Amino acid sequence: GIMSVTSAKMKLASAARDLRIKWEQATQSWNDSASRAFEKNHVDSCEARVRNSLKAMETIGEVLTAVRRDCQDD
Repeated sequence: GIMSVTSAKMKLASAARDLRIKWEQATQSWNDSASRAFEKNHVDSCEARVRNSLKAMETIGEVLTAVRRDCQDD
């Protein structure tokens, strides 16, 4: 239902924030060309996929809300 989409969205956003925080901590001691390549190839691309997923989840939530409203009108 809508709450499960909202809950999953919040969990995903929280995990993405945790990843960024942990990555920032890691680069305090690992900051060279290899770490920058890892960030570009993995961390940044993961964050981009998360943003796309959050947008899709938002759309799903809106659709579920509309469906629930339409069903209640009957």
